[in-house]
Amino acid sequence: MRATPTAIARSLSIIGHPLVVLPAAVAVLVLNDGTSSAALIVSVIFGIGGAVLAYSFWQVHRGHWQHVDASVKAERRSLNIFLALVLFLGAAVAFYQLSQSGLALGLLLSGLSIVVMLSVSRWAKLSQHASFAVFAALLLWPLNLWYFGFASAAAASICWSRVALARHTVAEVLGGALLGGLCGICFWFVLQSHGHPGA
Repeated sequence: MRATPTAIARSLSIIGHPLVVLPAAVAVLVLNDGTSSAALIVSVIFGIGGAVLAYSFWQVHRGHWQHVDASVKAERRSLNIFLALVLFLGAAVAFYQLSQSGLALGLLLSGLSIVVMLSVSRWAKLSQHASFAVFAALLLWPLNLWYFGFASAAAASICWSRVALARHTVAEVLGGALLGGLCGICFWFVLQSHGHPGA
């Protein structure tokens, strides 16, 4: 049976969820880079994802949310505030307790991107899917061209899916992608300017 464009878009949107693409990109980066603390970094990233999922299920269980994907505006705002706080806390722990400057910077930039989205939400609902997909793709640019090319194609597909499902306008997706691109550029610029060639 032939898949419809809507079914394809829905699948891409699920697979391309920020809680999937960013941890996956970090795992690929640190494992290929041969980082000695790769297991610790991956554990922290997936731990943050688990905390966000637990919070979402708890809100549904309490009857405060309709669904774990936080589709309603008030639910989405609550989720984003929680996510930003967790990311900032994770960044502080990574920097001060784990001495992982790359991890701390990535978490800090992710948290700042959420704050930007919250700040402009009155006027535009920037796409988190697009933002984190582009950020994830740029995290992989120091690896070989195949990794970066695949991640970029995946990011473009995720961006398309959000428009195809009418979750965002083209402008909202482009805005989210631009924000993710700025995060990715800032990440490598700051690390390299401080003598850290990798994460």
